[in-house]
Amino acid sequence: MKLLVSVFMVSVMFISAPSSAEKLSEPTAVLDAFRTALTEGDTEVVRDVLSNDVFIFEGGGVERSLAEYSAHHLKSDIKFSQAVPSQLLERTVQEADGLAVITSRYSVSGEYNGREVDLTMNETVTVSNTTESGWKIIRIHWSN
Repeated sequence: MKLLVSVFMVSVMFISAPSSAEKLSEPTAVLDAFRTALTEGDTEVVRDVLSNDVFIFEGGGVERSLAEYSAHHLKSDIKFSQAVPSQLLERTVQEADGLAVITSRYSVSGEYNGREVDLTMNETVTVSNTTESGWKIIRIHWSN
């Protein structure tokens, strides 16, 4: 079992989305493209990097597909990401057998809907390497 672990500190809000061919070649590039797409409101990239059968866990709830996420929380996640800056604090990556689990911690501070937001968000993302389209996000779990 191949295990790749990396931890690093970043002082920028987000990494720019790589080109389409590049973004599907590495697990962390797919995640960074997803987070950048939320901030930029780019639903096409969001749909490109999420698996059709993605599970997204947040606040005790779950969305069980890309279609369900697109119909329910995608718009509010975009609005929140645009209003409240996030700073990546640390990240680890574990990769084996065509799967990668990326755990990240973010500092999230700003104002949303007239309320101050100041929290640390934990994120666990699982990506799968598909032969047809490269890496796709299959699970997301957000907590704070």
